[in-house]
Amino acid sequence: MALWRNPFFPVGLFLVVLGFGNWYAGRDKCVEYEQLLAAGRLPAPAQHFADFPELNAHTTATLLRPLQRGNDAQMLAGTKLDFYRVVRSGGRMLILAGLFLAAAGLIHSYRRRALHDSRESTAAG
Repeated sequence: MALWRNPFFPVGLFLVVLGFGNWYAGRDKCVEYEQLLAAGRLPAPAQHFADFPELNAHTTATLLRPLQRGNDAQMLAGTKLDFYRVVRSGGRMLILAGLFLAAAGLIHSYRRRALHDSRESTAAG
């Protein structure tokens, strides 16, 4: 029970779980977008900016025109692939950090228990 009182161990386990989720999601999406790019079957781009009646001319000109320039489906799929590669590598880093923290928590808890046991045996003897 003392292991859970050390903040390194639960935080490390949390980071391992979070990192595994990021790694798995990134790996899955990378495979999906790599297959899309290889096959050439790219999804249709998002709706045209003129389809949004809530936007006025000024908003359209300042916000959406720069986005409209990069509306190439190939470039969009490549950008998403790069994003999911970053998510995948970030997941690996979270796993490593979590394993390090969990190991530090285990070592700290073990050393603390060993110190406590040695003090008890010295006091009893």
